[in-house]
Amino acid sequence: MFLEKLLILLQIKNINKIVLFFVFFLISCSNFDFVYKNSETESELSITEILVTGSSNDIIKKNLSNKFLSKENSVNYRLSVNSQMETKSIVIENDQTASTVEIKYIMDYSLFDYKNNCVVIKENITSLSTYNSRAESYNFGSDLSKEQVTEQVIKDNINKFAYQINTKGGNLGCL
Repeated sequence: MFLEKLLILLQIKNINKIVLFFVFFLISCSNFDFVYKNSETESELSITEILVTGSSNDIIKKNLSNKFLSKENSVNYRLSVNSQMETKSIVIENDQTASTVEIKYIMDYSLFDYKNNCVVIKENITSLSTYNSRAESYNFGSDLSKEQVTEQVIKDNINKFAYQINTKGGNLGCL
C-alpha cells in the first residue's frame, strides 16, 4: 500500500516536471524573433534609375534592382555601375589544367543626386572568390560552379556597397 502511494506520488511529480518544463518552454519562446531577414528589398536609399556597364551587367542590374530600385514616381538618385571581371588560375596541375580559379569583380559605383544635381558617392569595391574546376575537358558541373561563385561575388560586392550607403545614412553631400 505504501509502495503504491509512493509510486503514484512519483508519477505525479514527473507529470508536474513535464508540465513545468512545457510551460517554461512556451514562456522562453514568447519573445521569438526571426534571425533571417530577407534583405533583398531593404535599403534606406530609393534609387529610381540604374545604369550598368561592363562584365555580367544583366546579373548586376537584376541584383541592384532587387536591392535599391524604388517603385515611387519621385526622381531621387541615379546609380551608375561599371564592372570588370578578372579570372586567374590559382592552382595549376601537372597536365597544365587549372584546378582552382579565382574570380575577382571590381565595381565602380557612382551615385548621382537629382535634387542637388551632383554626385554624392563614388566608390570602387573589389570582391573575390575561388572555385574548383575538376574537369579535364568540358564539364557542366564546373560551369555551374563558376556561375554560382560569380553570382555570389556580385552579391557580396553589392552588399558591401549597400552597407557603406546605410552607414552614411542621410549624410549624403556633394563630392
